[in-house]
Amino acid sequence: MSIVRKVKSVEKIFAALEQEMNTLRDNSGLHCVSGCGKCCFKADIEATPLEFLPYAFHLFLTKRIDEFYQNLLTNESSMCTLFNPVKDSLDKGGCSQYAYRGLICRLFGYSATRDKNGKAQFITCKLMKAGQADTIAKIEKDIEDGIPAPMMSDYYFRLRSIDTELGTKMMPINQAIRQAMEVVMSYYAYRKPPAGYGKLSA
Repeated sequence: MSIVRKVKSVEKIFAALEQEMNTLRDNSGLHCVSGCGKCCFKADIEATPLEFLPYAFHLFLTKRIDEFYQNLLTNESSMCTLFNPVKDSLDKGGCSQYAYRGLICRLFGYSATRDKNGKAQFITCKLMKAGQADTIAKIEKDIEDGIPAPMMSDYYFRLRSIDTELGTKMMPINQAIRQAMEVVMSYYAYRKPPAGYGKLSA
């Protein structure tokens, strides 16, 4: 499968997740705390290279992939390179590439997982639990009653179906981003660039 097809397939998964999450938000009122970036301060976030393939491809199309790749090679921080923290804050900030954030970033706070008995459990952050306890209780009740919520395992299964290797290997998030860039650069090292190469604005 070509890089372009893989990117479109990943974006299709992201679009399906966005639609499902919008339904959850509309029906429940659940929302992130405004300006909060506490989850992105975690130093041990893991992701797969495949979920950052659209971002790497975007950098390639806009002829910035070499620059961003070199920056990643010299970046010694374990914090996600796409995260822009507010100065002197331990919980404020935002994603510099929100449209190209990974699957884990999209799922966190708005998805469910299954316990060892197969029972769905809603997973969200401590701040949302503390500030929106009634809302989350309603979501948990809805899940018990069979009203679906985005299932983390389902979306990772869909991701793996696109590329078993790139969609399965979990690694530190900056390593995943770097590997996604390497995949794109290697693919086009001896191939003609796709239509639209270099025409997008930075």
